Amino acid sequence: MLAAAADPVDGASALAGVDKDMKQRSLDGLVAFLTCFFPHLTDWEAVRYLVLAEADPLVAARIVIEDRRTTCFRPGSTATNGALKLALKCAMVAAKHPCPSELAGVWLSLCSSLDTLEKAVSLLNSPGDILQTLAKQQPYVDGIGSSLIRPWELAARRSKQAAKVTHQYSWSLRRVLLHTIHGFYLQALARMPGGELRSCYHRSMLKAGHCYGPFDPVTNIIVNTIWYKATFPPLSQLDELDILGTLNLMRIEAQSFYGLVSFLCTHDRDLNADQAIRFLLDTDLNLAATKHCSSVHGEQEAFRAAATAAWHHRPDAQAAFLSSCKTPAVLSLLSDNGGQQQLSSQCVQQLAMLLSSAFRSTGMVAHQKQPVAIYKRRFELTMYEGRIQRRAHKRISRKIRAALSRYEVQNLEQACYQLHVVCGVNTYVSGQNDYYHHSHANFLVTRNVGSVGSVPVLFFAELSNKNDDQDSQLLCCPVEFPLPGAESNF
Repeated sequence: MLAAAADPVDGASALAGVDKDMKQRSLDGLVAFLTCFFPHLTDWEAVRYLVLAEADPLVAARIVIEDRRTTCFRPGSTATNGALKLALKCAMVAAKHPCPSELAGVWLSLCSSLDTLEKAVSLLNSPGDILQTLAKQQPYVDGIGSSLIRPWELAARRSKQAAKVTHQYSWSLRRVLLHTIHGFYLQALARMPGGELRSCYHRSMLKAGHCYGPFDPVTNIIVNTIWYKATFPPLSQLDELDILGTLNLMRIEAQSFYGLVSFLCTHDRDLNADQAIRFLLDTDLNLAATKHCSSVHGEQEAFRAAATAAWHHRPDAQAAFLSSCKTPAVLSLLSDNGGQQQLSSQCVQQLAMLLSSAFRSTGMVAHQKQPVAIYKRRFELTMYEGRIQRRAHKRISRKIRAALSRYEVQNLEQACYQLHVVCGVNTYVSGQNDYYHHSHANFLVTRNVGSVGSVPVLFFAELSNKNDDQDSQLLCCPVEFPLPGAESNF
């Protein structure tokens, strides 16, 4: 009798436990969907948007897009569809569904007939009838992007009834801004002539090629890079490099971030750092969109604050240069070359002379500092670490060139691909217990047809860390440049 009496209680407890587990897994799936679709979104922010959207994932995504004022979002585009499919699969995995890929495919297959399906399901009563209706749907076919536009349209309609969001500043917006800055550096690398970039300008770009200045961000990077090399040349011969250190590139991007924010906060004392970040995202880092300074001295003071925050070793010199470099001759040379075209070697030489002349007109004298002496043991350790890094770079460079050659053969390309520069390497992919099987690399290549070279194209490759022969089975393909303000490549 005791056992019989306990059965209903135990059954109710079990059902309650199952219900609680289902709710938690559903929440985990919803959060995973948003954080996968918006990689810079934190978990607590995802929960906040889901509350505003009443747990509707697409409505929550629309609210994020509107809140961030993401102008590059394109429903139905190849990039958006790819991000949506990946986010759905991640959501199913996070929710611990036994068949995540299959369920994601079912949901995608429903997108082409949502209106018809909604009416049909509303007339059905039993779960069996609903399942039969779902089973009749055609499977999703990859490459049909138009069918994935309708869910976003319906979500936009539902989002009108969602609670209005009050923006909260957070670290995720800062990561969005850093991602935007990274995209501008990739464009600047693509516009620099390959030979000069690999032989000498890699040093000046990584040391002082900041993206703040009187021009657009890409032009600012190029102008700062060329001026620094002309004004503070290296004291010894530089090695030719076809790989820019990933951490070095991240450092100059972070320095530019602090420089941009400091410029705005000095330029407008009423702005705080969070408001400055929002302004930079809204204007694509265009400092010219700020209200004009009352004097040249005020602008120079703002540039000095930017250079100091960016750890420039001669902030006074850079501030004076940036306040004087927007001359008609410089503007004419930049416009004649074309805003998106790769600069020629002759154009870079002319820019170097014009920028040096503009700096000399300020009356400042640039003194090159001698390197500080270090202890012999420290010197030997630095040289040893440098040799290890050079060997690693040579190995990655060799594997990337081999991947490019295989890409030409596999795609029957008539053109010859030439490596422009490697701009990002992650050697810690797909592994555990301190061993990783793969590396990911981003690199720029030029496509030569006859004697004519193209504007560099951004590529991605997955490489094996163990065996070069395995690389032939891995991925190598062109990808799009990151769009300003985008968390995914919409």
